[in-house]
Amino acid sequence: MDVVLKKYNVTHKQLQEIVDLIHDWYEKQPHLPKIKLDDRVIVRLLVSTKFRIEKVKDKIDALISTKHKTPEFLFNRDPLSPIIDEYLRYGFFAVLPKKTPDNHRISIFRIKSPREFVVIEVIKIALMTLEYRRYNDVCLGDQYVYDLSNVRFSNSVQMTPPIVTKMVYYVLYCSGSKIKGIHLINMPAFAIPILGLIKKLLKPKIAARIHIHSKPEDIANVFPKSILPKEYGGDELSFEEIAEEWRKTVQSDVWRQYFIDQDKVISDESKRTRVLSCNEVFGCDGSFRKLEFD
Repeated sequence: MDVVLKKYNVTHKQLQEIVDLIHDWYEKQPHLPKIKLDDRVIVRLLVSTKFRIEKVKDKIDALISTKHKTPEFLFNRDPLSPIIDEYLRYGFFAVLPKKTPDNHRISIFRIKSPREFVVIEVIKIALMTLEYRRYNDVCLGDQYVYDLSNVRFSNSVQMTPPIVTKMVYYVLYCSGSKIKGIHLINMPAFAIPILGLIKKLLKPKIAARIHIHSKPEDIANVFPKSILPKEYGGDELSFEEIAEEWRKTVQSDVWRQYFIDQDKVISDESKRTRVLSCNEVFGCDGSFRKLEFD
């Protein structure tokens, strides 16, 4: 944390003053639920916005109010429910324990072998990962690796424009993730339209951070081998071992209860007095905005 504060020239005293200011602001919002914000979440959002306080307020508001816009991702997230338990045990995701020299966190998605799965439930788990990290991880950016070697066409057709748009909206405007790189391995031709849609939704500078790789081992030419799983040419624990540690964490009593309780943490939009900044994904009233495709 000291490294991050030094980068933004913020002292511990100044950080606490900013955190207290945001707590005070939150308590005065009639539409937001009467809960105690966690200091760790505020700090994570401050870092991701380069300590721009108004942007942090928007992200906190969006984090809660977006449940009305993306209920399929943000409700019914009991980690021991049959489908989430199955997918956690299968191990779609691994958040690497060591960061890059630039203080970036690497997250890897992969399908071990061709199979059918419900994309919405996999996205739900991905967003649960981001939510856990808001409490437990401070870094200067995120590197996302998607190993598409075993993706089927039947998997990809579930990535409809509304689903892709809502997913991108959450990551960009709610999660606190600062995208520093997106790495696609073995991308099949049928996934090109999905990539095209994602690029339309991203700002040009973020779209420019998308990189295509032909095989898993290519990642070892981008990141130090010392932090990568064995399957990706690295020296760390295997992907499965890292994914299993994540499963144990999210299914622990504390975190299971957390995700169950979050179903009750919702905004009352009828009491809203502040305007949540509009963006190109959703209209001002929170409805899904139609996109035009070439």
